Amino acid sequence: MRKFLLVALLVPAFCLALAAQESVVNTFHARLRGLNEVPPVATGGTGSFSATLSSDGTTLTYTETFSDLNAPILFSHIHFGFPREAAGIMVFLCGPAAGSPGGPPAGTPNPPTCPGPTSGTVTGSVSASNVIGPNTQGITPGADFAKVVQALREGGAYVNLHTMRSPAGEIRGQVQPGDETQNQ
Repeated sequence: MRKFLLVALLVPAFCLALAAQESVVNTFHARLRGLNEVPPVATGGTGSFSATLSSDGTTLTYTETFSDLNAPILFSHIHFGFPREAAGIMVFLCGPAAGSPGGPPAGTPNPPTCPGPTSGTVTGSVSASNVIGPNTQGITPGADFAKVVQALREGGAYVNLHTMRSPAGEIRGQVQPGDETQNQ
């Protein structure tokens, strides 16, 4: 009877721990600022990114907010790279239509239009069809969504926002697993 009681008490606690752990690896956030860019950018612009992975692991729903940029926004992406690296684009968060100058390749779903010009919020979702690579870094366009998620979970992804004054990127933040309150 004591063994049964002990198991009955431990199983719910274990399940709660697993549920909490799952939410940590299926939510992501980043704080964007100019000093995180490569090279750093002197700007009063700031931003935030938050995202949640669907329960089946096929769709990432996100919100990106930014304010006080030095110039109008051009586009925003999730890149495959670590801090202090400039690396390839995995997915567009906002920007021109597919096939347009500065937009994703033709045949890729259109990203949301960037709000602005220097402050705004964009929401959307991405899946395997939105992945544009970087093929040279081992992520197959239109296919390797699981590798995008792995990069997000392991700190190998960053979000940045490009502007007319800083076309290589004005604000940037390394994506971290969990929501922002869990990592403070």
